[in-house]
Amino acid sequence: MNRNEMEEGADYMANLRIGGLASGLDTATLIGDMMRAQRIPVDKLKQQKQTLEWQRDAYRDMNLQLTAFRDMTLNMRLQSSFLTKVTTSSNSSKVAATAIATAGNGTYTLSKVTQLATSATNTSSSGVSKDSNNKISSTGKLYEISDRFQEGAFEWKDTGTGINEKVSVTRAGKEFNLKKLGTSTVENVNSVSVSGQAYTVVDNIDDLDSSQNQVFIDQKTGKMTFSQTIAADSTIDINYTAVHKDNISISSPTKEVRLSHVGLTDVSNEITFTWNKKDEDGKDIKDDEGKPVTESETFTRASSPDNLGENEFYVDTETGKVTFGKDLQAGSRAEVSYHHKYFEIELTTHTSKGIVNESFKFDGRDSLTTVTNKINSSNLGINMFYDEHSDKMTMSRTETGDFNSGKTEIELHGSSFLTKGLNLDENNEKGGENAKFVLNGLETERTSNTFTVNGVTFTVKDKFDADNGDAPVTVSIGNDTQKAIDNIKEFVEKYNELIDNIQGKTREEKYRDFPPLTDEQREGLSDKEVERWEEKAKSGLLRSDQQLNGLLSKMRMDFYTPLSTSSSEYNQLAAIGITTTKNYLEGGKLEINEDKLKEALEKDPEGVFNLFAADGDTPAEQGISRRLRDSVSQTMDSITQRAGNGAKTNSQFTIGKNLDDINKRIATMEARLNQKEQGYWSQFAAMEKQMQKMNEQMNYMMSQFGYTS
Repeated sequence: MNRNEMEEGADYMANLRIGGLASGLDTATLIGDMMRAQRIPVDKLKQQKQTLEWQRDAYRDMNLQLTAFRDMTLNMRLQSSFLTKVTTSSNSSKVAATAIATAGNGTYTLSKVTQLATSATNTSSSGVSKDSNNKISSTGKLYEISDRFQEGAFEWKDTGTGINEKVSVTRAGKEFNLKKLGTSTVENVNSVSVSGQAYTVVDNIDDLDSSQNQVFIDQKTGKMTFSQTIAADSTIDINYTAVHKDNISISSPTKEVRLSHVGLTDVSNEITFTWNKKDEDGKDIKDDEGKPVTESETFTRASSPDNLGENEFYVDTETGKVTFGKDLQAGSRAEVSYHHKYFEIELTTHTSKGIVNESFKFDGRDSLTTVTNKINSSNLGINMFYDEHSDKMTMSRTETGDFNSGKTEIELHGSSFLTKGLNLDENNEKGGENAKFVLNGLETERTSNTFTVNGVTFTVKDKFDADNGDAPVTVSIGNDTQKAIDNIKEFVEKYNELIDNIQGKTREEKYRDFPPLTDEQREGLSDKEVERWEEKAKSGLLRSDQQLNGLLSKMRMDFYTPLSTSSSEYNQLAAIGITTTKNYLEGGKLEINEDKLKEALEKDPEGVFNLFAADGDTPAEQGISRRLRDSVSQTMDSITQRAGNGAKTNSQFTIGKNLDDINKRIATMEARLNQKEQGYWSQFAAMEKQMQKMNEQMNYMMSQFGYTS
C-alpha cells in the first residue's frame, strides 16, 4: 500500500468514528448526550428562525388578500360599475340597440327603414379563363399561365426599362421607402420630384446639402433620404431601373440551377463560380495571411441549349432555368444579375377616411393568390377573391355606405389585368348605399347599418315602413340598477370577508407552550401529531398587530366620512342604505338595505357613483373607493417593508435582516459545536488508546505467569 492510500484510509477511519473497542463504552451515545445540552442554544435560534419565517409568510399572505381587495376598489371607481344602461327594443329582429353609461334615459322610435347600408361590390362579367376546360390556377405563376387568361390581360414591363413609383407623404419627414423595389437593387435613378419640384440624386448621404433639393437613395434597401423635410400631403414621384441579383450556391455536382424569377431579360453574359481550394484531406488551403485560397471558373452564355461547350451555359428566360455544359463544382458559388418582367395595378377607393389610392407591382413568379392577398392587406379596404367554380373574381369594399355620391366606389384606372384579365368593369359595380331611416320623425341616413346617437348605438337589421302598416320599433333606455346593486353587494361582501380575515389573525390565540419543533422532537412524533402541534405553533403570529388593527380603524373612517364635495343627498354610506351591523364584535362589518340602495340608484345614479369614485386632494373630497385604495396601499407598503415580497432579498426588509442575523449566529455556533464534538471524540480516542496499551501489558504479564485466555 502506498502512502497516499494509507492517508486516505486513515481519513476514512477518522470519519467512521468507531469507539469503545478497548473500554467497551458506548462512546457515540455518551458524546451525543453530552452534545445535547450544548445544542440547546442552537435549537432555540432555529425555533426563532422558524417563527420569523412563519410570520413573514403570514404577512405576505395578508398582503395578497389586501391586493385583491385593492384591485376591487379600482373597479368601484369605473362608471360601468354604476351607470350601466339597459336597452329594450320592441322588435330586436328589426332594430337592436345598446347604450353607454353616459347615455340619457328616454325612448327612440324608428318608424321606417327604407334602405339598408350595403358595400360596393364588383364581379367579373364573364369567366376569367380563356378556356373553361382549362381554367387558371390561383396558385400558379402568372407568367407561366398567362396564356390561360383572356387576350391582353398582361401589359408586361421591364425592370431594366424603368419603374414608376409614387410615394404619398402622410407625415412630414426626410426618410421614405420605395415599395416596388422588393428584393431587387436600384440600378439607375432616372428622375425624382416632390409635388412637381425636381430633386438631384447624390452618390453619398454625407453630400446632402440642406440648402439644395437633393436626395440620397440606398440602392439595396430603397430608402430615400432627402436634404430637406418633405411636407405632409406631398407626393414623391420617382423613376428608376432595378436589377435582381441571385446568389447561387452549389451543394453537390449538378448541371442545372433555377433562378428565383421567371420572364428574365438582360441576363449576365458570363457567370463566374468561385470555391475554396482543398487539400487531400478536404480542408481549406490558406495563404500566409490565413485567408482561404480560392479557385474560379467562368462560363459564357450560349444562344442555344444544344451542344453546350463545357464552359458555356444557356438560360431559359421564360422559366429561369440555367443549364451548364458540365457539372458545377460542389461548394462553388456565383452571383447572377438580370432584369425581369413585371406588371402593375392601380386602384382607388372612396372610404370614410377619404380617397385612398394604391399602386402595386407584380412579377411573373407571383400567383393570383399573391395578387389578392397583397390588395386585401393594403389600405384600400378591399376584400377580393377568385371563385374556381364560377371562374370569376369578386371584390367588395369592407365598409358599407356611399362615399362617392352615387358614383363608382372602387376605381380600376383601366389596369389591363383587372379589366381584361379579370373581366372587371366599373360600370358593373353594385351597392355602396347608405342606410336610410326615420328616427323620431327625422328622415336621415348613415353609411353603416350600425350608428350611434347620443350614446345609443342602433343596429338596423331589416326594412319596414309604419306608413304601410308595419309596426314602428321603439327603443327604450334606462338605468341598469340591478347590475349596480350586484357590484355594490359584491364589494361589501369582499370588505366583510377582509374584516373577518384581519380580525381572525389579530385576535388569534397564541399558544406559548407550543414553540416550533426541533429536529429531534419532530423525529419522535407522527405526521398527524406534527401537524396538530404546528397548527398551534403558528397560531397568533399576527395577534394585536398594530398595522392591521390600524387599517381596520382607517377603513371604518373611510366608509363613514361624508363626501364634502357632493351636492347630492347621497353623500354618505348610510344615505344609500349601507350601515354597520349591530354586533360591535364584528368589527364594523356592513349590511345593505337593498330597497333603499335601489331607490338611490334609480333616483340619482351619478350621485351614488361619485360617493364611491370622486377624486379630490383630501380624504373628505375623495370617494370611498379612492380612500380605501390609499389606506390599503399604505398598509401594504408597511407590511412589505416588514415582510418583503417575492421580488425582495432579505437585506431589503426587516424580518429578512433578522433572518440573516440568526443564520449567521447559527452558522457560528454550529462551527463551535463541531469543534467541541471533535474534541470529545479526540479525548475518548486517547482514553481508548491508553486502555488498549494497559490491556496489552496485562495480557503480557498474565502470559508470563502461565495464564492463557
